Amino acid sequence: MTPRVALVTGAGGGIGSQVALALAGAGFAVAVNDVDAAAAERSVAQVLAAGGAARAWLADVSDSTAVDAMVQGIERDQGPLAMLVNNAGNPGRFSLLVDMSDELWANTLKVHLDGAFFLLRACARRMLARRWGRIVNIASLAGVHGTVGSGEYGAAKAGLINLTKTAAKELGPHGITVNAIAPGMVATPVNRELQAKGSKFIDAALQGMPAARLVEPAQIAALVAFLAGDAAANVNGVTIPVDGGAAVSMTTDAYMLGQLSARSAFLKEI
Repeated sequence: MTPRVALVTGAGGGIGSQVALALAGAGFAVAVNDVDAAAAERSVAQVLAAGGAARAWLADVSDSTAVDAMVQGIERDQGPLAMLVNNAGNPGRFSLLVDMSDELWANTLKVHLDGAFFLLRACARRMLARRWGRIVNIASLAGVHGTVGSGEYGAAKAGLINLTKTAAKELGPHGITVNAIAPGMVATPVNRELQAKGSKFIDAALQGMPAARLVEPAQIAALVAFLAGDAAANVNGVTIPVDGGAAVSMTTDAYMLGQLSARSAFLKEI
């Protein structure tokens, strides 16, 4: 029997690699997408070492032609796509809106929002024919509440949350669920390093969380695996926060406003 395939974008990174492991453990063959070949192969090796099935696929998700070619190749070489996890992202530079460049704005939306749409469209076209599918979009608390210093990122994630709702309405009647996860401050290697160095930004984030701890990538992955299963068949069109309660009080905004205002080129001129 051909295994169901799950495509995870940005799967060479901290969250994506954990999602790939969790879905392999749930019985999916995993298509590991990234633009970094070495990172993708490391993620594949982790899945294989755990007894799962995986293959690396290199593609820039902001390129619709590359996305279509990748999805076609996955179905040809690995099997029918049953699940998509839109996780790919690119790092941005902290900036107030008045100091933000056109390039930063455009590049962030290109990957986080355009890329998610291209993938959703390509995968949904195939899932519709089989009348079954699971799509999970990794959004962010920034897309729910906005975020000082990363307005382009928050706007992209807000768009992704809205896209999730629309896709759930359109695809739900055909046995396909579409949901989003909105993490707070995640324990990525970079954030772990900052925390070890006593970063005031990380301290501010933890002060805004009743749980007072960073979100572990494995916790996000476990939620993705739940959404992939039959128990979540009637969970559709929702955005689930995994933030330690940070939505209650986002103290990072006050910290970032002070830091970025002090170095804003635009504010110094008025």
